[in-house]
Amino acid sequence: MVWFSLKGLVRVIEEEIQLHDGPITAETKNAIHHALAAFDGNMNDLQPFVHFDRTRNYTRNLVATDNVSYSLIMLCWNKGKYSPFTTTLHYESDGEALVESANALISHGVSYMDDSLGLHKVGNPSEDVDAITLHLYAPPFDQCRLWHDTPDATNATIGHCRYDSEYGNY
Repeated sequence: MVWFSLKGLVRVIEEEIQLHDGPITAETKNAIHHALAAFDGNMNDLQPFVHFDRTRNYTRNLVATDNVSYSLIMLCWNKGKYSPFTTTLHYESDGEALVESANALISHGVSYMDDSLGLHKVGNPSEDVDAITLHLYAPPFDQCRLWHDTPDATNATIGHCRYDSEYGNY
């Protein structure tokens, strides 16, 4: 397997996503999945994007974007903190296909989610250590719907997304 640095990963994402007009194909998703799985996770590459704020559950730190077709974001999770979304479905790769699982704990690897699969909740279940996760959004978005009360699907708000840092600058 060829391992990718962060710069190499961004290069593959840009080549794969920017080559396509319209919806991203299964072939493109597969190529991106393999690139993400081959990302070496070198902390020297990631360190400029690691930014925690103890007053919040997590921070959103922009790593790379073309503002049209993708954004690569590092989320830095404080101990025991989660996003406000609700978990209904979660899919992860078994090496060949995406497999449905519920309340999955993924300590490493690549998982896939889109709006057609349901809602999701992401976070750091550890009470002992902070965590970082790398997220690829294609296309990028600037707002999302949030559910704070799981039994009441009508109790949703619109969240406007912002970055706590961009390209390693706070």
